[in-house]
Amino acid sequence: MICTTICPFYGKNDDHCDVGCGYISPHDVNMIIRFCNGRHLQCIKYLELSDRFPIESRYGAVTY
Repeated sequence: MICTTICPFYGKNDDHCDVGCGYISPHDVNMIIRFCNGRHLQCIKYLELSDRFPIESRYGAVTY
């Protein structure tokens, strides 16, 4: 079984990261594939949000 960590800001709301909320555009699909599923530490939006919300970034990640 492979463990993958999902970005803690994925699908939360438009105030954090709008990827995964509401309508999913082709751009959102690209971002989900490239960053949200296991490589969010390389995402510019994640880095910005983790500076603003350090507690959510540390404890909010989901691993499956």
